[in-house]
Amino acid sequence: MKTRDCAALGLATVILLAGCGGHEHPMEDFTSRVQTVDAATMRTWIDEGRDFTIVDVRSEGEYDSDGHAPGSELHPWSIYNRDAERNRVFIEEMTTLFPPDTTLVLVCSHGMRASQATAALQEQAGFTSVYVFPGGFEGHHMQGYPSGDGWKAAGLPLEDW
Repeated sequence: MKTRDCAALGLATVILLAGCGGHEHPMEDFTSRVQTVDAATMRTWIDEGRDFTIVDVRSEGEYDSDGHAPGSELHPWSIYNRDAERNRVFIEEMTTLFPPDTTLVLVCSHGMRASQATAALQEQAGFTSVYVFPGGFEGHHMQGYPSGDGWKAAGLPLEDW
């Protein structure tokens, strides 16, 4: 490998590692700490008219460009606490808008942010009926997070975007 190639590889490694800094729990297993609600249960809840709120924790760009569940509320969560202020505001928003016994279903892109936000709501704000939709909006199967095929693949309702 030429010196110039090694330098470029070294710079890429530094950039990659810098992007991972600040994670409080980068590979922590949230599965045992959160409740999940699967697609069949969501269909039942919708059909029965059960009282629940879908909280989408993705970014505004993801919410707008990738679609979202009808009636969902956007309240972004910063994965791995990269933006601690954003997450503090999220907890503040949730505790202002909802009593801690409100049934909430959190959805993100793949399930990681929703799992982290759910654990935070339970542990920091005392929420008792908060669920993660496994696989998130797009679907995901990463170890340590609820796996599932995602909201879209499950054929659950989508808001036109």
